[in-house]
Formats: sequence, C-alpha cells, structure tokens
Amino acid sequence: MRVLIPLLLVVGLTGYPADQPSFTLKENPALAVRGHVHLDAKPVVSGVDDKAVTLGNTEPAAEAPSPTARASGKKRWLSQAGFGLMFHYEVFSNHTSASYNKVIESFKVIPFADAVESTKARYVIFTVGQHWGKYCAPNATYERLLGVRAGAWTSRRDLIMEIGKELKRRDIRLILYMTARAPMRHYKIIKAMGDALPTINGKPAGPGVNTMSHPRKVKGFRRSENQAPPPTFLKNWGSVCGEWSTRYGSLVSGWWFDGYKMEMKNAYQGLKQHEYNIDTWVTAVRSGNPDTELAFNAGAHPILSLCTRGRLCPHQTFTAGENHGFHQRTKKGTGKLLTPRNFPAPDGVIWHLLLPLSKGWGAGVTSRFDVDTLKDRIGLINNQGGVVTLDVPVSSDGKIPRGILEVLQKAGPEIQTPKDRRSRPPEKRL
Repeated sequence: MRVLIPLLLVVGLTGYPADQPSFTLKENPALAVRGHVHLDAKPVVSGVDDKAVTLGNTEPAAEAPSPTARASGKKRWLSQAGFGLMFHYEVFSNHTSASYNKVIESFKVIPFADAVESTKARYVIFTVGQHWGKYCAPNATYERLLGVRAGAWTSRRDLIMEIGKELKRRDIRLILYMTARAPMRHYKIIKAMGDALPTINGKPAGPGVNTMSHPRKVKGFRRSENQAPPPTFLKNWGSVCGEWSTRYGSLVSGWWFDGYKMEMKNAYQGLKQHEYNIDTWVTAVRSGNPDTELAFNAGAHPILSLCTRGRLCPHQTFTAGENHGFHQRTKKGTGKLLTPRNFPAPDGVIWHLLLPLSKGWGAGVTSRFDVDTLKDRIGLINNQGGVVTLDVPVSSDGKIPRGILEVLQKAGPEIQTPKDRRSRPPEKRL
C-alpha cells in the first residue's frame, strides 16, 4: 500500500537494546482493545434500519474489470467451502521484538493444522498482523521502509509459509487477514508508509495525539483510515503486500482486508489519475495468485459487510461479512436472520458471513452456540449459496480451547455432509 520513502524519515536513532527497533514507540497497553480495524468507531451510518442509513456517496464508482468477470465460468472454491475458521493471532498484544519472536517460535504448526482438519473446516483466515505493526512473517520491504533491521517488526520465522504448507497437505485453503491501511497505533509507522496522518480540523494532529482517538474524545479528529489513501501509500503498501503474495503464490487463496472505509471507497475513481492507486495495489496483492479471492471490510452493518448496496471495491469477490451473530442487530434488538436471501450480495460476489464463535474476536474458551444451532444456521446459509467463517481463539503456541474445539468437531462433519445426503435416510443393510 505505498511509495518508497526516504529512510531518513525513520532512521538516525541508534543505541537501542538489541531486541528493540531503531525507534521506540510507546503506547498505552489499555488501548489494546479486541476488535477489527474500526475498534470503538461507529460505522458511518445514521441507524441500523436500511432506510435510515447514510453512507455519504453511495453512487457506484466506475468499476475496473472485475476479477470475478475474469474468472467467469470457473468453479469458485469458496462458494463450495461450507465453513471456515478465523484466527486473530497475537494481534491484541503490544510485543517487543524479542517477545514477539519468542511467541512466534512457540507456535506448533502441525498440531494446529491437525486441529483445524479435525473440525472439517475447508479454509482458514489467519491474521498476518494488525494495528500494533508486528507481522508474523518476514517482510524486507516493510522493514526497509521503517529503516530497521530484519526481525525488528516482522518475525524471523515465516509462520505464514509453514501454516500454508501444512494446510495445503490437508486440502485446506488459506486466506490472509491484512489491513487496507498502515498500522494505526504508531504515528511514525503511518508516516513511514506514506499513509494519511491523523488530523484535527483538517490539520496534522502531530505525534503527541493518540492515533486511535475519536471525534467523541478529540473534537475534529480524523483517523488515518477515515481519509483518502495517498498514492505514495498505495505504492508502498502494494510493495509490502506484493512481497508476501509473490512468496506464497498459490498457498494463499484469498485476502481479507480490514479498514477499507467509505473514504477509501469514495477515493477510488479520483485515484485512478495517479500512477499508483487502488488498482495497482490490488494488482500487487494478486501478483502471486491471480485467482485469489478478495474481501474488503468497512464495518459490521450488513450494508457494509454484506455489500447489500454494491461492492466496496470493484475488485471485491466475496463479502467481508463481519457481524456479531447470525441475526441482524437493530435498535429494537434482534432483526432478521443474516442469510443470502435476506441480505443479497451483488452478482458475482460470494456471500460470506464472519462472526465470533465465543465471547469476542479472538477471545473466550467456550462456544456461544450449541452444535444444533451451528448446524442449522450454517446449513441454511450454505443451502442459499453462502459460506460462514467462525472466529476462534488460539493461544500463542497454536492451541484451540478444548471446549470450542469439541463443539467444532461435532458440528463440522454434519455441516460438511454433502447437501444431497443430509436429508437422505440411512440405507438398510441387506
């Protein structure tokens, strides 16, 4: 997502301990809130009823040739996948370089892949990293832009490569979670990546203001993600994402991008006049696998997460699907079931729902849903042509909580039973 920025933006500070990057970034650990890129920010909507929603410019942008159109006639693996699992791995902890590399080294890939296989999940969405700016796979481009040594902000171990290979041996697909914007908790990283700096009343907020603040707390504040992405950033971020994409090739079957806000959507057409734009960023993302599936997330409201009013990005091939349960949330409480028929996605976009299985994103030790509920809800969505991802907690060494794993092991085989066999009575032995 951006252009090569002179290293003098971030270098020149020396004498730090061996396990620290060449610049020190201090954050309040209390800010490590569990959630997606929007955290405490409300979606840009005025209500939860579809008729009350205002999303700014809702006119569709002129679309680039869609990857879905290119793949027309091809069988889309994701549409047949039934369900998958998502893992928010170590994205809510503010690690040092040493502590981060230590937990990455502790991850036991083979037992993790075995556990996933035992649930009959057909794919995994795994976080490369999030707001703290640490990534569980090496990336020379990212650390060169930061002006730091290898292993300071990305892991020395390529955990993504190892997970991808083990999942492939089990015929399980891998989708990578990544942010559409620079890591938002560090002003210097935002600046080094060339992304839009936070502002107050249109003027740079400066490094002394919390980059994750909100207009409710700081009047006139706008986060980086709530501004159009600069072309420089899109060049740089394309180089960062492209390095991973070309390395992993067909091991990665999809990308799920968080923080693709309405400001980014509305900037799409205007950015096309620049050499580096959203199209060039996506081209880099797809460089390792042209058939990769792509989702872009702007928030948990169905209009945004299920694209009921059109794609957020012309390159979108499946809905981000972020929600908190199987029902729509309304001002009065529980609304309609979230299904492809109740909330249809655009033509060519695979309907996909994402929700936490336990008490929150990456949190909990027990399932909120019993086996029958999971079978019924996911089965209904599958029968209408959609897929479901269940967000599941995972420990630093790769273990799924026993109580959650047991529920998935019971529900999974029933969910993945071919539709033409679900209602068929058992054959009698002669």
